[in-house]
Amino acid sequence: MTRRRALWLIAVVTLLAVAFYLWGSRRTSPGQPPLMSLNQANVANFQQSFNVAAADTRIVLLLSPT
Repeated sequence: MTRRRALWLIAVVTLLAVAFYLWGSRRTSPGQPPLMSLNQANVANFQQSFNVAAADTRIVLLLSPT
């Protein structure tokens, strides 16, 4: 693969990833609570929901831009 073709491929994949991030589906499976962005206004609600589900498997995904 030539260098130019590889750069084009990387650019296309990057653009598709950005498009999916900005306009992709934000729906969740039936029965699952909706996704939420954690901030200072809703951290108490998140903590309460997290503690209620102590017997279940819980996953928290934290993404940071830095």
